[in-house]
Amino acid sequence: MHNLVMAVALWPVILLLILGCSSLKALDEKRVWEMLNLERGLLQNLRDYAEKMEEKISLINNSLEEYIDDIEEANRNPEMYLSNPLNSFRLIRHMHQDWVGWQVYMEEPVAPDAVEKLERLLPQLPHKEAFRNAAREVHSLTQFYGYEPADLVAKNERNSSLHLSPLDCYHLGLELYEDQDYRGAAKWLQVAAHNYTISRRRDLYDLLGAPRWQVYRDLGRALHKLNRPSAFDAYESALRLDSQNVHLMKEAGQMELFGLRDPMEPILDLEPTPTVLDKYCRGEVPRIQGRLTCELNDWVHPFLVYAPIKYEDLQQDPFTILYPGSIYEQEIRHVENAYERCPPNARFDLKQGITGCSISDGYSPVLKRINERILDMAGEEHTWETFYIVEHSQLTPFEPFKLFRNSTKFPKLNLLNFEDVEAKVIIFVSGTTNLCFSRSSTFSSICQLKDVTLGGSFTMPKGVLVQPKRGNVLITFGNKEHSTSICPIIEGTGLVMIKFIMKKDE
Repeated sequence: MHNLVMAVALWPVILLLILGCSSLKALDEKRVWEMLNLERGLLQNLRDYAEKMEEKISLINNSLEEYIDDIEEANRNPEMYLSNPLNSFRLIRHMHQDWVGWQVYMEEPVAPDAVEKLERLLPQLPHKEAFRNAAREVHSLTQFYGYEPADLVAKNERNSSLHLSPLDCYHLGLELYEDQDYRGAAKWLQVAAHNYTISRRRDLYDLLGAPRWQVYRDLGRALHKLNRPSAFDAYESALRLDSQNVHLMKEAGQMELFGLRDPMEPILDLEPTPTVLDKYCRGEVPRIQGRLTCELNDWVHPFLVYAPIKYEDLQQDPFTILYPGSIYEQEIRHVENAYERCPPNARFDLKQGITGCSISDGYSPVLKRINERILDMAGEEHTWETFYIVEHSQLTPFEPFKLFRNSTKFPKLNLLNFEDVEAKVIIFVSGTTNLCFSRSSTFSSICQLKDVTLGGSFTMPKGVLVQPKRGNVLITFGNKEHSTSICPIIEGTGLVMIKFIMKKDE
């Protein structure tokens, strides 16, 4: 079985949140996809190994049936069996020769080709540093959203995107222990120890991970670093599971003696102090005073008298309205296709994990039509000449408009005065998380194009939290700079299209 062995702040702007929000993982998407392909190869190799093993087991079982039949024949009529010299010969020959052959057969590798292939693939596996970074990111993300390790383990293994197995928690705890984050390590190790037997894969934990007594021992070590009396309980649990472990008994005795001789105050967990942004991203948004209203826009353009557009009045200061379902599926697919075909000279990077493409209003009739519709929604006459499609993959919050304002990649845009921006529009083309953007004298539109499964909310300080919904348009007017943030994404990817709408010349 030993062979059996993851700029812009003050301008009128339109931010079209087109493809949904994405998350920056420990490795980029290309590397993760490569790892998935490698995992498929490893699984097929293991399946080949299992098939060879099944063939061997089948042969052994068939032979056992034959041998057992002989024994049962002797049991049914011992006298006749023993009196037959042929039976004696077959038994002696079998014991003299077959068992030597069985020894050789049992010592033969089950599937040497599969073992050799595994040895060739092992150097391609993620290195220690990649795993360490991934562990830090998961711990940071759970802290940001206030997820408790016990809640993640309790999730359904197959159906929940927020599930971690007890073995996952164990190794995450070990990484935090190595980083000397003993508080975090104790939390993850405790959940691992208490839930080690609940997983349907628990039979593999001793083989691929660690025996349960070892999990309790490592929990005891972390608690001992925190001077907590519960470290004794952890060691006692470990000893109950492996009572003959001399090294474990010695370690537990030394720890107990040290605690009696030099007792110290326990180091307690820090009291959570979430920021306003933390609370908003968790959905803890203050109740908005007054009532949200739904109305029809039939006054901006004469055409709207015959085809009014429904909108929701979300907030008065800054004035923020939402147009649901105003970008159509065919238009969304067109924008997605335009982004995929973006030429190299039109691509840009705002920071690690946040890239985009500049596309002219005149790129196609579809973009011209979207631009005209945004003007009707906002009651404006002119937009900035370019759409900015931005794909983001961050596990930390960020402010998209601030990135544009501080970037040097848009010289023509940066020459404009921020006060020349009239408002902001956000068009959500898909997703579950929405956000309102507002910066001084700015008009922005975000169009959500991809569904965001978990996380990725758009937030503003005055209590606006919007979940991206495919086809929705969010418009924010105002002459003061307001912080607009996008929350970390746990699952899903995102693409936004940003458009700045400027004030008309006096």
